[in-house]
Amino acid sequence: WVCTECEQENEQEDTLCCACDAERPAGAVQQDDDDDDYKNVVVGEVLEAEEIPGKKLLKLKVDVGSARGGEIVIVTNDVKVKSGLRVVIALVGATINEVSVKKTSVGGVMSEGMLCDSPMLQWVGGGAGNAAQVPRSFDIGSKPPSSRPRMDGK
Repeated sequence: WVCTECEQENEQEDTLCCACDAERPAGAVQQDDDDDDYKNVVVGEVLEAEEIPGKKLLKLKVDVGSARGGEIVIVTNDVKVKSGLRVVIALVGATINEVSVKKTSVGGVMSEGMLCDSPMLQWVGGGAGNAAQVPRSFDIGSKPPSSRPRMDGK
């Protein structure tokens, strides 16, 4: 897990940060450094979605879990995204299709990550440019599945 106070990586069994003695946040997820395809890629929940005036973009407030920074802002051109959806997020530091995700200004708003679509995740099904969704059974901040999940709960 990663300390929310000092960003130190800690062992999963540690209850206190080895650097600053802060308590491990509830629900802290273990980083899986062995899986480079999903390093810094997590499940997030869209809390708010608002149009950026004069642009065909949305400014999203997304909860990526306390171990990953809590709430972040993401700008997307997928105007179908709405609050309440669980989506796959590439956080700053992730590499998707050989592109490193960085904090950057999009449409005049700082974006702290990006929504992933099915082709980026190498999932079968799901359209390019549409946010990859997961059911509510996936915890916020957890690693996304390696294949596209069913959304009907079966």
